[in-house]
Amino acid sequence: MARAKAKVGPTQRLTGYGILALLGVIAIGLLVQQSRFNPAVVVAQHAPLLQTASGGALKATAGFLPEIPGFTPQTPAQSYGKETLSDKIDGKAELYLQAGFREMSCRSFTLAAMGGAHVEAFLYDMGSPAHAFAVFSGQRRPGSPDLPLTAHAYATANALFFTQGKYYVEIVADRAGEAVQKSLETYAAALLAKLPAAGGAKEKDEKALFPKDGLALDSVRLSAADAFGLAGFNNVLTGEYKLKDGTATAFIASRETPEQAQADGKRYLEFLTANGYRKVQAPGAAAGLSVLSLDNSSFEIVFTQGRILAGVHDASSLKAALELAARLQTKLRGKP
Repeated sequence: MARAKAKVGPTQRLTGYGILALLGVIAIGLLVQQSRFNPAVVVAQHAPLLQTASGGALKATAGFLPEIPGFTPQTPAQSYGKETLSDKIDGKAELYLQAGFREMSCRSFTLAAMGGAHVEAFLYDMGSPAHAFAVFSGQRRPGSPDLPLTAHAYATANALFFTQGKYYVEIVADRAGEAVQKSLETYAAALLAKLPAAGGAKEKDEKALFPKDGLALDSVRLSAADAFGLAGFNNVLTGEYKLKDGTATAFIASRETPEQAQADGKRYLEFLTANGYRKVQAPGAAAGLSVLSLDNSSFEIVFTQGRILAGVHDASSLKAALELAARLQTKLRGKP
């Protein structure tokens, strides 16, 4: 026998609808709550980005960036490694990476006394004094005056740049002015006071390696990699000259052994030949000089002295090339 269906009255039906509606409201409330992050959780998730851009703890360089009166910090220090440097200095990172970059920390400040000027300090650990000089010289602005801060220091209208041992420093303001410049020098002095001393060793003066007359002192640079476009032609010092018979660039590259200097010299000569240069006769030229020309408009001279490979690059005349090569040979004579 079939069982008769129980009748549901209006009151029971309304009660059931009410329970279903209540359950729906509760479900919606839960979904809304799940969609809202606790602000503390948001801060916790993003706090590492305020401390470092490399995914870990702040780098050692961050500890050297001082806080001094007049400089109000805008943010905590930030640190960058080899993998993240381009996030901060996109377009320039390759120069640093080729020169032995290890880490960088930076911090932003406001100068209330200077109308709220914005200042950012960058401290790079380049691994060695030579590598620090490579990036310092590679970015130097022509005509920028030297500063007595360190052996390698100069100023522009709104910034200071210098090295101390293996460290390279940039302190940049968003405006120029004598008062701003003085403030930047004050911060530089405080930063230098915190950096490790050079251990009593005197900073190398690269300019002293070159003949003095005609040399533009602010043009002395160290190419850490691929000098003159030759892959693997690394750690080459250059200096630009204005001479009576034209312009030229002198270059010096110290190698571990005389054999290595000769091998690099041979490879550079082959590179020049592959790019259209041809050997030319140079009556009266000193022995041991290889002289080449490109369409009689650009001249190159290459020679070795012991462990040193040196020469003249892109001289505008043969006379200028020969004059500078002779002076360079004399200057380098007796160097180890």
